[in-house]
Amino acid sequence: MPNLPARRVQAPPQPFDVTKRLSDELVQCTGVDGAGVAVFASASTRDLVYATDTVSEELDEIQFTLGEGPCLDAFRFQHSELHDDIASGEARNRWPIFSSQVLALGAASVYAYPLTIGGEPFGVLEMYGRSPVSLASTDDATCRLYAESIGHAVLAELDPAYALISGTDLKVFRRGNVHVASGMLAARLGVPVEEALVRLRSAAFSQHRRITAVALEIVRGERLDLDSSRHTGIRGDT
Repeated sequence: MPNLPARRVQAPPQPFDVTKRLSDELVQCTGVDGAGVAVFASASTRDLVYATDTVSEELDEIQFTLGEGPCLDAFRFQHSELHDDIASGEARNRWPIFSSQVLALGAASVYAYPLTIGGEPFGVLEMYGRSPVSLASTDDATCRLYAESIGHAVLAELDPAYALISGTDLKVFRRGNVHVASGMLAARLGVPVEEALVRLRSAAFSQHRRITAVALEIVRGERLDLDSSRHTGIRGDT
């Protein structure tokens, strides 16, 4: 098994540099043909943070467009989705349109692992192979460990303070933690993500705080509700 990266990752000097490096390493370690990392605000709203190749990017786009596929279900049900043969069996029965389009891209197998923090999902690590081959148990273990490390890297690199100093490439992610926190609250409270965002905004307003600061605490697992704050009354925190 390859040497795995440290769990704690500090924000690097380049946008999503750690997330990109870990994703590329994972492809080399396991023998899959490509990987992508997506961050969710809800089951239907998300951003693709990084894709190692164009096929991985297309796989994510197909699922976003169709609203079906292993990446979405890995997030919704908080468990891995490992499908070694998209052309037949369970995958084709569950996602018929997705399966046919994926095969047309040249992908024969698809694997997805949820990214979580504090037990709540906020994204997905998705991979594919050009051949219908099952992941070896050692590769599956490696993917799970990398999913944890990639999850921590993504959260570090979504930090609003980091995004504001990292250049124009991160404009879409300047409020990434707000979207991530909304998705986590929606899953925890069992409400639509739109309602979760309203609650997040209301909490920030009532506590006289920036919404990005409240969201960051939720993403980091420092708070589990919106009813109280250790920083009540501080307007300028980040």
